Amino acid sequence: WRDHPRTMVLVWLAAASAALSPRPVRRTRLLRSSTPTMGNGADYGPPQSAAPATPTPDPSTVEALRAQTEGATRDSAAPAAPMPLPSQVAAPRGGNFAPIPPQAAVAPDPSAVPNPSAVSNRMGGDEASARRLWQVVAQSFKAAEQRAIPSEDIDNVGSIAGEERVPFWEQPEDYAETQRKDRRTIFMHDDWVRHRSSERFLRNMLSIPSSGINRALYKELVFVTSVAAFVVAFNCLFVSYQGAGGVVHPGPLNFLDANLKTMSLPALPFTIAMPALSLLLVFRTNTAYSRWNEARTLWGGLINNCRNVVRQSNQYFPDDARHTPLKRRMAAETTAFARALRNFLRGPSDDDVLRGELYELVSAGLMSPAQAEATMSASNRPMFCLQAMSATLRRADIDSMNMGRIDTSISVLVDLTGANERIFKSPIPLMYTRLLARFLSVFLVLMPLGLWQALGESWNHRATIPATFVISFFLFGIEEAGIQLEEPFSVLPIEAFCNGAIAAAADEMLAADGSKVFDEVPVV
Repeated sequence: WRDHPRTMVLVWLAAASAALSPRPVRRTRLLRSSTPTMGNGADYGPPQSAAPATPTPDPSTVEALRAQTEGATRDSAAPAAPMPLPSQVAAPRGGNFAPIPPQAAVAPDPSAVPNPSAVSNRMGGDEASARRLWQVVAQSFKAAEQRAIPSEDIDNVGSIAGEERVPFWEQPEDYAETQRKDRRTIFMHDDWVRHRSSERFLRNMLSIPSSGINRALYKELVFVTSVAAFVVAFNCLFVSYQGAGGVVHPGPLNFLDANLKTMSLPALPFTIAMPALSLLLVFRTNTAYSRWNEARTLWGGLINNCRNVVRQSNQYFPDDARHTPLKRRMAAETTAFARALRNFLRGPSDDDVLRGELYELVSAGLMSPAQAEATMSASNRPMFCLQAMSATLRRADIDSMNMGRIDTSISVLVDLTGANERIFKSPIPLMYTRLLARFLSVFLVLMPLGLWQALGESWNHRATIPATFVISFFLFGIEEAGIQLEEPFSVLPIEAFCNGAIAAAADEMLAADGSKVFDEVPVV
């Protein structure tokens, strides 16, 4: 320590960083957030449910399935027997057919792929339909295995393990945007324990070099820090500088103008402006957080009302040969609605995922190919799916009062859809965000001039440069947090809501209703 203090500090920090990296906990959380399951009454399953779900078939698989389905429809004189939901067929893999991001894919277990005969037995002997569905599942497993990450190497991937973080100088240009999908986390018990751990302070400090804010703001930080370096260099060259012995000498270029004064500003203007800037920053972040909180609340309402539609259908539709398929179709269309709304919020890049999910319903006999194509062609896909739910409700032979109850739940879904569209299409007024950005930028660019006199005790005022960088990093970071939260849907785990909280819950309710377990009388 006496001979090499700096080296020992670096060694100690490296050892502390290695000791504070509980990788299995972090890995379980992020895998679970991409592939939620149901269990123990929770929305997304118990903490140990980290097995990824079967990915959505790729477009070529979807086209092949479409051709097979249309051919089977033309060749068959009688309608095929109802098929189980895809999540029921692929239950060994988590049961949701949720898409796995390429970087989060894990090699599937080939033994988990159901064979045609096993699927056929569960479908009442419909061997042809079972074989078509089995082909889709098998091809999906093959695609997942090709892009999978070996389980022993999963900790080496920063976006999955969360601990092998990428330094900011190695992050790509669009890192801040592509990293948004990695922020879609869902906390369970072990995550909350780690979140409030006393080790979080050191962990957060050690992760500063790999923070995404560095990449998002590197241009601003480089410019402001360069201004600070220019102020220091100009004053030392043209005015005066302090030698190694503490003696002040005229600058090397002082002969050009001996009367030149130091480039600096008094601290009073910054003291007056700082409260106004602080209020603007607080209002910016609070407004952005309120948008995120409202979006999460809206999706909580969507989850509850989608579950209510399925529950009410199971309750009010009669248990006969005519209405049992309608129950299943209503549940499938409710799931399709949630995924169509997710598709609207995610953008065109999600179109292939949605198409694959719709054709899974086609393969299960719960939607016609024409309806799947009409959904993809609709200008407002969520509303199209809600209209399909209303059409299914209209075909049910139930009491008008019960029909009104279900229709009320569907109407609430319409209201929630409109509220999501309102948040997505209406940013915080641009005049406000631009004023704050300009105010903050001018304040930080001029700040080195105000710090010059205040940091005069440091050698040649060199502390002006790191002080400017640190203050700029945190003030720009506050504004960046507001910008990142302003559009909340790309950081919300909507895939987990659709696949785990809605689709899995609907499947479970259908299975429970079909098993007649609630009809059994307890033995006294």
